[in-house]
Amino acid sequence: MRTLLMTALCSVELLTAGQQMNVAVCNLDGVREPIIAKAKAETELVFRSAGVTIEWGDCDTFPTPDSLKREPWFFVRLRTGKPPRTVGPASLDVMGKAFVEEHGGGYMADAYFQAIQDTSEQHHGESGVLLGFVMAHELGHLLLGPGHTPDGVMQAAWGQKQMDALGQRWLKFTEDSAARIRRALEARAAGDAGGKLVVREALRPVSFEIEATPRIGISQAAELPLRFLIRDNRFVRRTR
Repeated sequence: MRTLLMTALCSVELLTAGQQMNVAVCNLDGVREPIIAKAKAETELVFRSAGVTIEWGDCDTFPTPDSLKREPWFFVRLRTGKPPRTVGPASLDVMGKAFVEEHGGGYMADAYFQAIQDTSEQHHGESGVLLGFVMAHELGHLLLGPGHTPDGVMQAAWGQKQMDALGQRWLKFTEDSAARIRRALEARAAGDAGGKLVVREALRPVSFEIEATPRIGISQAAELPLRFLIRDNRFVRRTR
């Protein structure tokens, strides 16, 4: 009974502390749509266990700069070419890459589907499921920065044990990683305020005077020999 109560309390805590993230998938090399749909479902499942919901978009409807400031987006590019292999074949880094910025965050990641498909066949798994896990792993780097954990979604090593756990839906973010992800999303939603609420003074109307001067370069005009300017405004009048 106590275990059930603690589980329920933890579930309520995740729901009340939940965050939302916007993710656009850029299918650059024609990965089949059913595989992408399967991958999205797996990524959603992983992040939902961390108290985060995902709103999906695509690169055909690229958000405007203003909307990016209000609601930060993350972009995952699906590629079928060879990855820039800098690690051994048993690492998740060979299947994806997150472009982490100097401050530790980022917005862009790549997933290399050919390497994902090869690994899935080697370990008798589903390529769509593994693609979703790789997407979750790289999105985790964009929120958590570089580095890995001994277990969970952010572990670096990969093999049959991890594939079996993935098939059973056992691979989740650790509690610490999940809490950090929610805090990172909260800070990003607050914009450049560093997580602090900023109240700015509303713009107030400014009084100004209209000045009439002779039109430049025109000595005679049939109807309007004058020009009208805002006095002492350097943006709409010629500097003398």
